[in-house]
Amino acid sequence: MVTNEIVVGADAAWRRAGAVDWALQEAVLRRMPLRAVHLVDERRRHADVAPVTIDGQVIIPDPVPGVDQRVLDELSSYVAAADPELDLGTDVLVGTPSRRLAELSGEVELTVVGRRGAGKFARLLIGTTSEYVAYHGQGPVIVVPAGWQARAQAPIVVGVDAHEQNDAALDFAFEMAELHHAPLRMVHAGETMDGLVDERQAKHPDIHVERRLVEGHPVEALLDAAESPAAQLLVIGGHHHRASTLMLGSVARGVLHHATTPVAVVHERS
Repeated sequence: MVTNEIVVGADAAWRRAGAVDWALQEAVLRRMPLRAVHLVDERRRHADVAPVTIDGQVIIPDPVPGVDQRVLDELSSYVAAADPELDLGTDVLVGTPSRRLAELSGEVELTVVGRRGAGKFARLLIGTTSEYVAYHGQGPVIVVPAGWQARAQAPIVVGVDAHEQNDAALDFAFEMAELHHAPLRMVHAGETMDGLVDERQAKHPDIHVERRLVEGHPVEALLDAAESPAAQLLVIGGHHHRASTLMLGSVARGVLHHATTPVAVVHERS
């Protein structure tokens, strides 16, 4: 069962990332509960907590380490200052962060992760955790770049592939455009998408839809559509993917690694 909730993954460096701020904005706009999840890797938990022996058995206690509790306290204070009426939950979960967040995505409305990579060129890379969740999650997974700033009423861009199921991605893109009072920019290759768009346009008559045919490499086309003028979100489809299709495989990887705007990978729920 999917709960009416937004989950955001937050590590100790959450202030330098954009994921918490994006999730907070969306929770306030939707009046939806926000759940900030801090993941403690199983290996680090065991390293931080000294084992004890009771009746000859070695037991590893399972408290919340001090540094992790501070992360939760900071998150709670930050969100409360932004909107005291927002329903906020904070959790520490033990396990591999990527897998636990991917599992949680199947239970909630939206899952939000930071894009932050590692090393000298971290700003241009996607981290392994966020990439794993983007590819293996359920429902919409939003990957937010570091330094994200809100762009009120900026366009929502959605990529559409004539050879794949586009329903989930299109539905989410129209929903976001209506919620944010933004125009919708649709990027597609080859065949026109009149039937797909007309049905949704009838449900959202106030949304202005702009259609662009892909010219050149699809990654470049999608990134260009998201940058001129600057968009607030780039939406692409998720499961089930084939490397030869427009939106997934190497194209999705290219978009996730190089987009300077948040990317929503919208999976069909199983």
